[in-house]
Amino acid sequence: MRKILILILALLLLPVLALAANDLTFSTDTSLEVGSYTLTILNGATVDEMTIGTASVTFTLSANSGLTLRSNDRVNLTNNLNLDISCGDAYSQINISGNSLGSTLTITPSGTCTSTSGGGGGGGGGGGGAATPTITTVPTTTTGQVTATASGGGKTTLTTDESTKAVVELPANAVSASTVVKVDKTAKAAVTGSRALPSGRSVVGSYVYDFTATADNKTVSSFSKTLTLTFTYTDAQISGLDESGLLVYYWKESVSQWTALPTTVNAVTNTLTATTNHFTYFSILGRSAEAGAEEPAVETETPTTEETTPSTTEITIADGDLIRNPNASGLAQFDVYIVKLVGTKKFKRLILSPHVFNSYGHLSWSNIKDVSQSKIDEYTVSDLVRAQNDTKVYKLTPAGDTGQKQWLNMTAVQFISQNYDADSIYTINNTDRDAYETGAELIFY
Repeated sequence: MRKILILILALLLLPVLALAANDLTFSTDTSLEVGSYTLTILNGATVDEMTIGTASVTFTLSANSGLTLRSNDRVNLTNNLNLDISCGDAYSQINISGNSLGSTLTITPSGTCTSTSGGGGGGGGGGGGAATPTITTVPTTTTGQVTATASGGGKTTLTTDESTKAVVELPANAVSASTVVKVDKTAKAAVTGSRALPSGRSVVGSYVYDFTATADNKTVSSFSKTLTLTFTYTDAQISGLDESGLLVYYWKESVSQWTALPTTVNAVTNTLTATTNHFTYFSILGRSAEAGAEEPAVETETPTTEETTPSTTEITIADGDLIRNPNASGLAQFDVYIVKLVGTKKFKRLILSPHVFNSYGHLSWSNIKDVSQSKIDEYTVSDLVRAQNDTKVYKLTPAGDTGQKQWLNMTAVQFISQNYDADSIYTINNTDRDAYETGAELIFY
């Protein structure tokens, strides 16, 4: 134990240092400083390796490892494995055990944690007894295809015969069900022959990348969370091009043109990084070095209102049409409504998630009409539905990609007396209905 304490003291004197051993065992509570925070490794911890940095500490774990890390200052123990943090009145704590495949845990302490119901801390005494959290695995492949999960997301890398890569990373909750995500390379001539490139721009390399996703054999085109795309290129591919002007573009079906994404260029690693929430064709486009800053500004992912919002006189909305406002703030720009027209009445109903959207075989993402907010506001929100072959009418309350459904347990007379409109009731499928959690019945007395 004396040697371990000496090593720990040495760690505190250096901004970054790795301590490695086959088994590093802590036979007593041991304190360490991570930045301005003091953390305690509880008695009995065993790890393979520990590295203390200026703002984080990393532990390498294997099959026989186990670790309980505590902060008596109730620090928020943010970590790369998304492990639960026990936050009590006296301390915060995190627990983990290794596995046969090994794992690496990086903890970056910050701020103060938020108390959790039933959290420990009141009883003091040793820190044992906390359940070991489940480690969520992120499906990762190097084949260009991965099955992403709702809890873990997913990542896949496609490597071309030109030694370049296209990578997509989905965070947790980007999809609501297991989804097959695939990246394909397509010869650029096969794509650009019918999809004209912007003036002054050329494809870097020989390929355009086709990103696709399917769930339950139905196409998924958009996602609930932002995805990260990474592309690499070679020096030979950008010969004669302005490296700082490289951009990731995507083919925007609604306006039939290539649109630039805000792109981070790393000239040291020859890497481009961009984010998106939908799939289509993506490509690296460059401009000649001679053009440089003289090239006109390109349209980016956030176009001007005039470019994306047609005037109300240009669009005809029919019963069953899909509409959205791409210029709405925040996540509202991804809200898609289905229209219902009954005489002079105009209703709209929010489609809960991409999974629900794709459960309707007749709906197509390419048929969504982009309209102004004033056009959307012409329609009254309907929250009443009835599933096919089900006599029950439910009131829906969406919340993100889920929500609550409440059965209107009342007679027709009571229904009318509560100012509900029968014309506003949408008929939906079972997948749509079951995407909502069942809440308390609405009863009229």
